[in-house]
Amino acid sequence: MKAILYRANRSIVRIFARPTLTGADNIPEDAEIVYVLHHRSVTNLIMLDLVCSAHNLPSPLAPLDLPGCQESRRFFALLRSAGGRMTMKDLSERMTRLVTSDTAVREKVVLVPVSVFWGRAMSTQNSLLSVLTSEYWAVTGRFKRFINLVMSRKNIFVHTGRPISLGEVVREDDDPSIAARRTARLLRVRLRLQRVTALGPDFSHRRTLLSQVVNSRGVQRAIDAEVASGGDEKKLKRAARKHARTIASDMAYPTIRILSGLLRRFWNRIYDGIDASGLDHLEDISATHTLVYTPSHRSHLDYLLLSYILYYRGFMIPHIAAGDNLNLPILGSILRRGGAFFMRRSFRGDPVYSAVFDEYLYQVYRRGHCVEFFPEGGRTRTGRLLPPRLGLLKMSIDHQIRGLPKPLAFVPVYFGYEKVVEGSSYLSELRGADKEAERVSDVFKNLKLIRQNFGRVNVRIGKPIKLDEWLAQEGIETEAEEHQLAELGKQILSGINTQAHVNPVNLVALTTLAAPNSALEEQQVLTQIELYQQILHGLYPDGSITVSEERPTAIVDHVEALGLLTRYEESFGDVLGHEPFPAVLMTWYKNNTIHTLALPSLIACFIVRRRRPLRFDLLRGMVERVFPYLASELSIQPSPMHLDTCVAVLESAGLLQKQDAYVCAPKADSQAHLQLSLLARLVSQTLERMYIVIRHVTHGCHTRDELRTSSQLSAQRMSRIYGINAPEFSDRHLFDAFIDALEHNGIIHYQPDGMIHYDPVLGQVLKAAELVIDPDVRHGVLTSQS
Repeated sequence: MKAILYRANRSIVRIFARPTLTGADNIPEDAEIVYVLHHRSVTNLIMLDLVCSAHNLPSPLAPLDLPGCQESRRFFALLRSAGGRMTMKDLSERMTRLVTSDTAVREKVVLVPVSVFWGRAMSTQNSLLSVLTSEYWAVTGRFKRFINLVMSRKNIFVHTGRPISLGEVVREDDDPSIAARRTARLLRVRLRLQRVTALGPDFSHRRTLLSQVVNSRGVQRAIDAEVASGGDEKKLKRAARKHARTIASDMAYPTIRILSGLLRRFWNRIYDGIDASGLDHLEDISATHTLVYTPSHRSHLDYLLLSYILYYRGFMIPHIAAGDNLNLPILGSILRRGGAFFMRRSFRGDPVYSAVFDEYLYQVYRRGHCVEFFPEGGRTRTGRLLPPRLGLLKMSIDHQIRGLPKPLAFVPVYFGYEKVVEGSSYLSELRGADKEAERVSDVFKNLKLIRQNFGRVNVRIGKPIKLDEWLAQEGIETEAEEHQLAELGKQILSGINTQAHVNPVNLVALTTLAAPNSALEEQQVLTQIELYQQILHGLYPDGSITVSEERPTAIVDHVEALGLLTRYEESFGDVLGHEPFPAVLMTWYKNNTIHTLALPSLIACFIVRRRRPLRFDLLRGMVERVFPYLASELSIQPSPMHLDTCVAVLESAGLLQKQDAYVCAPKADSQAHLQLSLLARLVSQTLERMYIVIRHVTHGCHTRDELRTSSQLSAQRMSRIYGINAPEFSDRHLFDAFIDALEHNGIIHYQPDGMIHYDPVLGQVLKAAELVIDPDVRHGVLTSQS
C-alpha cells in the first residue's frame, strides 16, 4: 500500500515540480551510494528521486545489495520529523546497520548528504506570498511545499553535498553505539553547513541591522568628533541614518528569482555558453571561513555572471560592493535587491560616512554573509589587471583583527570574455575619448545587444587565500602596514591571473598583433596559434592555466564570425589581420592573457637577435634580473617558473637549440626563427617602455615627476612615429609603477633636493639592451632626448 501511495504521489508531483540538481559533481561513480536526508519527508524523497532519475544516478528507492549487507532502500533520514531532536532512540535503523556492518561493506559505502530547498530566501520578506514560497531558516512545512509546487515549481533545488566514506568515519575497534552517534553528528553538521552555504545566515530585519550600524561605537565616535568640531548632533545622526540606508543591500528573493530567469534568457541570447570551474572546493572552505569573492573587473556583467553561477550551483549569493555611480533610479533599487551595497569612490571629508560604511561591512561579515568586491576598484580599459585598491582590503583585515565568528577567505575569480559587451565604449576610450557617466537610458540602449553574438565566457575560481593564515604568516596582530596590504593585493591579483583561460580571441590577438601591421598570412597565423597551444600545454600541465582545445582553423573561423578578424584576399593567398581601429580593441584581448606567455617571450627577446650562442648561466641571470619587473606589471608571481622547464618546452617546439651550456636561436632564414620573433614581440613593447625610463634616468638629472613626464612624452612620440598601436605603451600609471619598482629594489633613490640618483648597474643594463631593444626604438629614444 505504501508503494502504491508513493507512486501516486510521485506521479502527481512530477506534473508540477521541476527540481534542479546542484552538487552532482560530488557524487562518485564507482561507489555504493546511500543518500541521507535531514528528516523524513515524502515530498523531499520524491524530489530526490526525480533528480536522480533525470541525471542517471542511483535511485534512493533502489536496493543496496552487497555481500553481508542487503538493504531494501538506498536512503535514510537523520530525524523522524523536521523539528525533532536526535537521540539514540531515534537514530535511523538503516544507518545503524550500515555502521555496524563488515569492514568490506563500510569501505564500499559512501553517504551523500542531501538538502532540498523549496525556494531560497536571502532575507526576511515583507509579503505573505514571499514568505509562503521561500526557503529560509524556519522549518519548511507541508503547506509551504504545496504552495511551492504551484507557485515555484521551477525553483526547487536538490543539493548533494560531498560524500562521506563510511570506512573512514567508523574505526575497526569502535563501540557500535559510539560509531552510530559520531556518524549522525557528522551528517547533521554537514547538512547544516549545506543550508548555510545555500541560504546564507539567518538575517535579522534590515531595519534592525541599520539601527545596529548607526548606534555602533564606531559611528558614535565619528559623530562625537564632528560635534566637538562644531557640528550639529541631530543633523549628524540623521546623516548617519541616511548614509546607512543609501549603503545597505536589501536582498529580496522575488527580485532574485525574476533576475535569474531574465539573466538565463539573456545569456542564452548573447552567449554560446558559460564555462565555470573551480567551484568544487568552495563548499568545504565555506564551512570554516566567510568567503570574500575578489574577481577581475572587465565588464559590468562580471557581478551578474558570478551571482548567477553561484545561485544555480547552490551557493549563497554574495553582497556586492558597487560604486554609487550605479545607484541610479530604478536600476539602483533592482541591484540593491539583488545583493548590491553601494559605496562612494572616495570617503575623504566625511568621517561619519566612512564610519557607517565600515560598520556596515563589519556587520555583514559578523553575520557570516559572503561579500564580493573588485580589488582593482574599476573596470580595466587596457585588458590588464589594474593595480589593487587597498581600501576594502584594509577594512576586511581590520574587521578580521577586531574579531569575527569565522575568519575571512579571499577567493580570486577570473573572467574571460571572447567578446566584451562594452567593446565599442572601450574602443572610444582607448582612442582618447573621456569615460561617459552611467545613465538609466544606457539600460534601454544596450537592449540591442541581444541581436549580437558574444561567444563564450569563462569563469574560473582560484585558490582561496585564508586571511587568518596570512595574518599569522605576516605576524600581524593589531594593524597591517601599507606595504603588507599592497603585497596581499598583488597576491590576490596573481591568484586571478593564475586561473586564466586563453580563448580563441586571445590566441588570435596574441598572434596577429605581434606582426608589424597587425596582419599575417593565414598559414602563418594557423601555425603560430598551434605553437602557442603547444607551449601553454607544456608550461601548465597541471591545468592551472588552460587554453582552447579547438583546431587553429576552427579558432580562426570562430573569431571571424565574431567580427574581430578581417580576411584580405590576395593573389598570393589570404591574409588575416585587423583595420587600425579594431586593432586597438584587440590589444584589450591580447592583454587579458599576455602574462601566460611572459617568460617564454622574455627568453625569446634575449636570444632572437644574438648571432652567437648565449651561455645558459648568463640567460638565467638576465631572466632573474628583468622578470620580476615584468611580473609586477603583469600581476603574476615575481619568481619565474622553473627556467629549465621553459627552455625545454621552447626546445621541443623547435624555437631554440641547446648545446651543452649554451642556447641559441634557430637559423635566421627559418620558419622557426620567424615564430620566435613573433613570440618575442609579445613583451618587447614592455621592455621598450622600461628602456625609455632607464635611458632618461641615466642621461639627465630628473625629479620623479620630471622623469615620469619626459618618459611618457618619449613613448607618445614613438607611438606616433613608429606606429605602436598599443594604448598601454604610454600609460602614465605603468611608468609610475616601474619607477616605484626601481626605487623599491634600490636601483634608484632620491637625493635631499628630490633629484634621482641611480645605481651603476643601470649602465650595464643599457649596454645589454643593445642586443634586445630594436635599434629604431633606441634611436627614437635618443632623438627624443636631444
